[in-house]
Amino acid sequence: MNLQQLRYLCGIADHQLNISKAAEALHTSQPGVTRQIRQFEEELKVELLVRQGNRISTLTEPGRVVVEIARRILRDVENIRSVGAEHADPNKGTLTVATTHVHARYVLMPVLRRFRQRFPKVRVTVRQGNPDQIAQFVSAGQADLGLATAPTEEAPMLAGLPCYRFRRCVLVPKQHPLLKKKRITLVNMASYPMINLDVSFASGVSVMSTFQANGIAPDVVLTATDAEVIKAYVAAGLGIATLPEIAFDPKRDAALTTIDARHLFPPNISYVWLHRHLYLRGYAAEFIRMLSATWTRTMIGRFMRSDELADVALAIDPQRN
Repeated sequence: MNLQQLRYLCGIADHQLNISKAAEALHTSQPGVTRQIRQFEEELKVELLVRQGNRISTLTEPGRVVVEIARRILRDVENIRSVGAEHADPNKGTLTVATTHVHARYVLMPVLRRFRQRFPKVRVTVRQGNPDQIAQFVSAGQADLGLATAPTEEAPMLAGLPCYRFRRCVLVPKQHPLLKKKRITLVNMASYPMINLDVSFASGVSVMSTFQANGIAPDVVLTATDAEVIKAYVAAGLGIATLPEIAFDPKRDAALTTIDARHLFPPNISYVWLHRHLYLRGYAAEFIRMLSATWTRTMIGRFMRSDELADVALAIDPQRN
């Protein structure tokens, strides 16, 4: 067996068992991938893929085990390369950050500006997705770190470093009747059509859960995964919305205004997600420190290699609450 065969097998698993897409992502040909996997199976004397005609329907049980082991091997190979690169030139390399639209648009911009000034030889790639996709990117080694709220499913191979809280506000058009209320209630909000973040995001789930816990069924007329889209529809008069406070810019969003909702909805905590077996480059640790000054490289290493949960109250930068 060889590393190429391991990469091809993981590539197939990462692309919904589609060999054509895997071959394209790996910059090779479909027949080449098929041939290498067949040779791998012949050497192991076991089938790794369940085939139905010209398509793959699933991984076999040994196939799932081999993919898990192959991921560890490939990650360790990259870790070895990272160790060499760290000592050859600690300020040169690549950094892939997986994050949501809200984080990319409203949190990362000033951090990336500082990071680029400090590490001009590091090429940064930002991948967007929802929290579950971000966890998958980091788990599969397709991103060095993720920045998002918690995924809906547990990811035991990831360490979550709490960075800050997202407080929420209610966005309404200027002159909206809710602005006459001194302190709005959930019942007040439910009197108007609502636009909400998709439930694949913790903020979307949290808002709906708060209403449900109080026995209130709001009239959700639209859901979206993009805060800018939501704000545009609020400005058009289609409804009100609950978004993180950081998503509102008084100058850019001149047609809108906010109503305090901290008393209605609990905050969401944003984490940096890291694979526990990742060799963390120095500049990646510095990137995390720029997000939250609490996280030194020593502290990051401690939590990456343990099952203990970080103390949220201790770890979160108070300036971002």
